[in-house]
Amino acid sequence: DHSSDNTLDILKEIASSDERIRIIDNAVNIGAGISRNIGLSEAEGEYIIFLDDDDYVDTNMLKHMSDFAELSGADIVVCRSRSFNLQSLQYAPMPDSIRKDLLPEKAVFSPGDIERDFFRAFIWWPWDKLFRREFIIQHSLSYQDLRTSNDLFFVCASMLSAEKVTILDEILIAHTINRKTSLSSTRSVSYHCALDALVALRDFLFKNGMMQKRQRDFYNYIVVFLEWHLNTLSGEAFNKLFQDVKLFISSFDINNEDFYDEFILSAYRRIADMSAEEYLFSLKDRVLNELEDAQRNILTLQNEVEEIKQQLQQKDEMIASMNRENLAIKADNKILENYNEELKTVQTKFLKLLSSKD
Repeated sequence: DHSSDNTLDILKEIASSDERIRIIDNAVNIGAGISRNIGLSEAEGEYIIFLDDDDYVDTNMLKHMSDFAELSGADIVVCRSRSFNLQSLQYAPMPDSIRKDLLPEKAVFSPGDIERDFFRAFIWWPWDKLFRREFIIQHSLSYQDLRTSNDLFFVCASMLSAEKVTILDEILIAHTINRKTSLSSTRSVSYHCALDALVALRDFLFKNGMMQKRQRDFYNYIVVFLEWHLNTLSGEAFNKLFQDVKLFISSFDINNEDFYDEFILSAYRRIADMSAEEYLFSLKDRVLNELEDAQRNILTLQNEVEEIKQQLQQKDEMIASMNRENLAIKADNKILENYNEELKTVQTKFLKLLSSKD
């Protein structure tokens, strides 16, 4: 996508030794969404996957996923993933990328089999999902031209449209986090993209007659998703998005009973009832409360550690005392053994003496 570094040179070097690789070089930088659409239009294979430049892929990822797709006949195969923190250089699991507690207990399922909370069953990024290309073409699905959040609509609409979905229970990709130069770290520049993606998803649900079935799921998801985005912003970007989020949420006939838990209900009430200033004060209070809770938890853990240390010290002292007792018993046993030997000797002499008198 018209990279400013030497990415193109690296790609050309790799492609020179592998005829399967085809490079498409955009004349100008047009963003991930449109670039992915170009790749989709040029692709010829049976399956397609959209990978990010900064993620770490298992050597066998494509083979394992395509083999699994062939075996299951699935439109979409989802694999497990983990995160890689560029600052700490540590890997960590990502259990929420596939919420098995929300999925049906079947090897191959359809979206209709997901009974509740559909939009939180997966995370709507593309790089852990393999798509059957003909399925994407048949449903005329494409990415939005957005700076960020351009994958949400495409991936979510694809999942809603699929007839067969399956899970490959292998960790095959690591997603980079805490990369300071990534677009996701600069949301203030494109703060409205998240809302634009949800508007497109809302329209898709209505157009395809899916909103009635997924209405509660959608309400729960938009509250969680939008509050998370609001909490990553500050200043003018926050104020503008907050007002638009209030308008968007108020356009639905949402009731308190629509939410699956108190956490989401509380988030909804904060957005619906508070001003931008009140929301920020509320966020500050929540952060301070979480900090206080964390400090209390740390103190509790420290006390527990100290108590365990004392218990271990007591056990060590008990073990040392038992060892001393064992040594004393061994010494007493040795004395008894010597005494028994002497007694046997005396008995032998006594018997000999009696025998000689006879």
